[in-house]
Amino acid sequence: MDNDINDIIIEAIEVFVNHILYTRDVYPAQIFKKRRIYNTPVFVSIYPPLNTYLYKVLRTVRELLKTGELEGVEVLLYKDDTEIYEKYTFQINPQSSGRISVEDEFLMDFEEQLRSSLYSLAERVKTLEKLPSDCKFKVLIYTNQVGFVRLSHNPHYQDFPWLRSDLKCSKPKQEISLLPLTTVKSVGLLLTAEIS
Repeated sequence: MDNDINDIIIEAIEVFVNHILYTRDVYPAQIFKKRRIYNTPVFVSIYPPLNTYLYKVLRTVRELLKTGELEGVEVLLYKDDTEIYEKYTFQINPQSSGRISVEDEFLMDFEEQLRSSLYSLAERVKTLEKLPSDCKFKVLIYTNQVGFVRLSHNPHYQDFPWLRSDLKCSKPKQEISLLPLTTVKSVGLLLTAEIS
């Protein structure tokens, strides 16, 4: 069951990343195709270089999820290292992830939460200013030192090397209360956003 829930979390992250790139017009709308995933209409990339990048990122996320070394995932929409336009942070709640409730064995609650979360995300970002045409994106994966060393020595990940960064996963600070942008509680996935 652990592999099943990890696959569901990975697929949800993939759907959200595609949704962010589509709704924020980071890429032209023509490279996205409408599909149904978990009975939810979503736009997913059909652009091979983007799909290859996302596949390699998500393969690494899956490995870190499997070993319990994933601390967070961020999607940055940015101009350069000093100017970040938007930051979308995914946190996996370890108490909720790893299991699907017996009552949701057919993932009906999960589908409804995913559909509601995607709609909520689209509604909340549509009022934002259009991003500049020089906007780029990248995905950051946060892990501990053991996870980083293990990945950097794993021959299966040598074709897509990861660089160490001094950035820390931006979890909401204890002294302030932030409302999440959206959540998919049935798999313990929390998405927050910072808009500059």
